Amino acid sequence: MEKYIGIMVGTVVFNGIKKGKTYYENLSFYEEAGEQYNLIPCYFRFKDIEPGVDTIMAYVLSEEGTYILTPIPKPPIIHNRTFTGKVSAKKKMRKLKEEGIVFFNEKNRYKKIRINNILRMNKKLVPHIPETVKAGKGNLQMMMDKYDELIIKPNSGSLGLGIAKLSRLSDQEWEFSYRRQKEMVKERFSTTWPFFLLKLIANPRTIIQKRIPLAKSKGGVFDLRVSVQKNDSGEWQVSGVVGKVAKKDWYLTNVARGGSCYSLPELLQDLPHLKEDQVFEDIKRLSLNVALQLEKELPKMADLGLDIGLTNEGFPMFIECNGRDLRVTFRNADMQEEWKKTHSTPIGYASFLYEKRGSS
Repeated sequence: MEKYIGIMVGTVVFNGIKKGKTYYENLSFYEEAGEQYNLIPCYFRFKDIEPGVDTIMAYVLSEEGTYILTPIPKPPIIHNRTFTGKVSAKKKMRKLKEEGIVFFNEKNRYKKIRINNILRMNKKLVPHIPETVKAGKGNLQMMMDKYDELIIKPNSGSLGLGIAKLSRLSDQEWEFSYRRQKEMVKERFSTTWPFFLLKLIANPRTIIQKRIPLAKSKGGVFDLRVSVQKNDSGEWQVSGVVGKVAKKDWYLTNVARGGSCYSLPELLQDLPHLKEDQVFEDIKRLSLNVALQLEKELPKMADLGLDIGLTNEGFPMFIECNGRDLRVTFRNADMQEEWKKTHSTPIGYASFLYEKRGSS
């Protein structure tokens, strides 16, 4: 009997399958892993699957090597690679789960402040978690009194959009930096807060965070994207670590905002006082502990992209958690094996879930 693993994708990826343009998803990696685990990947959108209907229309790779849109039995295990946060979607998801379908990464967008609060429940993680508060005049003043640099950003999503920085220049003077179109704007102030700063902190969907003093390499500050995934044993593993370097004099490392991608060994060439093996082990330990802590409060997590900052002394700091890692940073850094692993590991986890399902 054929065993399907559902890969639930967004409309853009779905529409690109026939054209061979699937953007951040590399279907050949899924297919290769499917052969390894004797599973058949099938690709569909959330709207293509309905409660009470035994079949779905999905793209499946044919023997000729082309993708055919075909009716197949509803897959019992589904890896969610799209957003399903609307109320109507949650109701539909609940009905599908009542039919016995298992989704992993069922929910993949979380408020940043909620993630930070969950991580701070673990005392061992607290030194690695920058203080984060909801935006507001009182909280901003409190954070300015405590720290010399702050990041102001949206509580959900961003891709580098709407992220601003505050830096203390002296006892009285501050610099407010933010991105306007493709330019970096800097405003100095002492007592009167800039208009755009007031506008930012008035938004209830904004948070204020202590800025991590990021190490520099390749001409700019950098942070790390760490792929943490459940494997074919049902255990968390680090599938890859890749660096994102900001443009010179910028604070945004996001690839969507002009950041460049490098492997960790490449970045550490500019930091000869740090030992590569030790840095990697520290990043790995923190990342796995973050995943284990989040899992206690947020079930069905299985595929995360963590942003981890590294200080000049090599101390790893948690920045934020992405529940739908686009994985392209590994491709951009020419880290082919890691890029492949980020696709194949979820298929291995699906195999684990199939076995678990068969033994229960």
